[in-house]
Amino acid sequence: MRKQRVRTGRARRMRGTLQDIHATGTGRMQAEAGFQAWCSWMMHSRPEPMKTLARRIRRHWRDILTYFDHRCTNAILEGLNGIIRHIKTRARGLRDMGCFSTMIHPTRGKLDLATVTI
Repeated sequence: MRKQRVRTGRARRMRGTLQDIHATGTGRMQAEAGFQAWCSWMMHSRPEPMKTLARRIRRHWRDILTYFDHRCTNAILEGLNGIIRHIKTRARGLRDMGCFSTMIHPTRGKLDLATVTI
């Protein structure tokens, strides 16, 4: 039991260190140094999932470090995509794509329907 707690604690420290690199990485150079040290630590550790993550970070090295240059993500677009997929599910059985786009506009178009008069 004690051995398992040590492994769990070590994995938790590894995850916390990675989160610290992301949170405190003010620039690309600082983040790159942090990621290099972290990946080295992971590759010399025993847990295979951590080694797999370190390999994945090394494989996508340029893309990850680009975030520290621009601080942009596609989170807003992914959220909008999820909403549109939900609308698509509700629109099953409609005749054509025109009906589908008609459902999108009132849902996500931020239209003020209170001002519409008939």
